[in-house]
Amino acid sequence: MSLKAYWMLAYMLCSLLLCVGQTAHGYQDVELVPGQYYSASESQHAHKMIQRYMRYSTAATSFVDTSTGWTACGQACVSPDVHDVMLNLTWHVDAPLSDGLIAVHHRSQEIVVSWAGTHRYRALVADMSVFPQPYIPGASTHVHGGFLDAVRGVIDLVQHHVEHLMSDYPDYMVIFTGHSKGGAEAALGALDLVRRVDGLRDRVRVWTFGQPRVGNEQFAALYNQQLGARTYRVTSYADPVVAMPPRFLFDYCHHNTEVWLMNREGDIYVGRNNTGCNEDPHASSSVDFYDRSIQWHKDYLGLPPLDHATAMFSW
Repeated sequence: MSLKAYWMLAYMLCSLLLCVGQTAHGYQDVELVPGQYYSASESQHAHKMIQRYMRYSTAATSFVDTSTGWTACGQACVSPDVHDVMLNLTWHVDAPLSDGLIAVHHRSQEIVVSWAGTHRYRALVADMSVFPQPYIPGASTHVHGGFLDAVRGVIDLVQHHVEHLMSDYPDYMVIFTGHSKGGAEAALGALDLVRRVDGLRDRVRVWTFGQPRVGNEQFAALYNQQLGARTYRVTSYADPVVAMPPRFLFDYCHHNTEVWLMNREGDIYVGRNNTGCNEDPHASSSVDFYDRSIQWHKDYLGLPPLDHATAMFSW
């Protein structure tokens, strides 16, 4: 063997060992018990998961596109835990308004569907379209009309790609995620596809951040039955968006399971799972609305990063 060939082989072996040692392969669930408090030091794995999926949410809201590549979203996308993500699909639809992406991460064995938050001016119109629509025709389950229109406008396209990726990677988990408006659409999109795609329910997890209320008590009950135990609805201490739309308006109600970041250090309280619209009074609903600040909506363990927060809105 020549010296050049020897060094090439040594380089490949070292690279492989470094890659294997960098992170464990496969999705690792977070074990959080409703009604329990966890200190920041006890929550390190949860923190890593929150930061990872917030980076996907940031990428979607930064309008990452397959033509520009994954790392175009800036600081969030070059982090070591996600820098090698492979984009499968991006969409940017004007009517009904919807932006998002589907990506594959082989190191963590995940297929990720990420929905964009409010980062277009016209998205504000969708946010304010609070008049409810039937989630299931003829049933008493009603949801936010703007969020439902955004999801139903692209759900066939998303389903097509998710089904193909599930077939290509049968051992991979399927993660739905989003921040703010994107969190509401991630929850709706996940529920839509669980009801359509065989085998998805056993492989799905939903991670949302700063998610507003999505539907009424009957919708929350349906969601809890299907996905409540597979959902991490992360809320930051005094985030005002999670208190909207107000409960008195069309019976809006949160679904399970809330993971409340109690402070900037990252202490966690896990909301007790409810069977109706009894949101845990010891979680984020314990904060008076007038004590809330939009700065908490912009800070989920330091994410989104500053280069995202200062990005210009587009139409």
